[in-house]
Amino acid sequence: MLHRGFVILNLFLLIGHLAHAEVLFEGYYKVNQFKKHIGFFISKYEIDEKSKQFKTTTFLKLGKNGVDLTESLQAVSDLDFKPVKYTYMAIDSKRSKTIDAEFKDGSMSGIITENSEKKKFNTKISKDSFLSSSLYYKMLRSKEGLKTGVTFKFSALAEEQAAEVTGGLVQIDSKMVSKGALQLLKVNINFLGPEYENLISNQGQIFSAFTAATSIDVELVKSSAEATEGIKVSATTLEKLFGNVPEGKINILNSK
Repeated sequence: MLHRGFVILNLFLLIGHLAHAEVLFEGYYKVNQFKKHIGFFISKYEIDEKSKQFKTTTFLKLGKNGVDLTESLQAVSDLDFKPVKYTYMAIDSKRSKTIDAEFKDGSMSGIITENSEKKKFNTKISKDSFLSSSLYYKMLRSKEGLKTGVTFKFSALAEEQAAEVTGGLVQIDSKMVSKGALQLLKVNINFLGPEYENLISNQGQIFSAFTAATSIDVELVKSSAEATEGIKVSATTLEKLFGNVPEGKINILNSK
């Protein structure tokens, strides 16, 4: 079960078929700042066999200790990780922002809506650019792969800005990190803002993230109750985004 997502991903991408849509990862994360619980994050990666697409869906809710932010992403690429479309949304106490983007013939176009003001955009992108939310799955397909000692330079589309960002850098440490029974890769990333650190599996599943500049740490947990404690989000909101209320059980913490 530990290698299930990685094996299925490679079989599908290299051989080209699965019996049905497959969820590669689904999990809840607990978000802390200065070691205090401020919110939760849900992440889901899946392959849709019918449409031959790779889909990423995420939801962030910060709602404790004076923090109020809701953020979501629905992103679609083809099986070579060429971007197809995405919708990004962010709402806090002072502003709202929605980006609806689609990709065609080497261009990204769409509408940015900020506090009810709409603005159209159309931007050329490089042929190798991809959506930043699929970074680790993109690396799995690369020559370097996901393993100790790897350095990976990239340009990617920053979904929250509707812009291509160059000069991205991933550096994986030369030694694995132990977390209980898990052996994880320690990754340092420089892309769009402060550097941050991930611990990930060799399948590309993110176990944790830490940003020193903001003292925010995010860690995968076994149950939704642990992540969402004290924070309310309607089931309807999650169903609309994910298609159901995620159980968060398809990940390395819940593998048998």
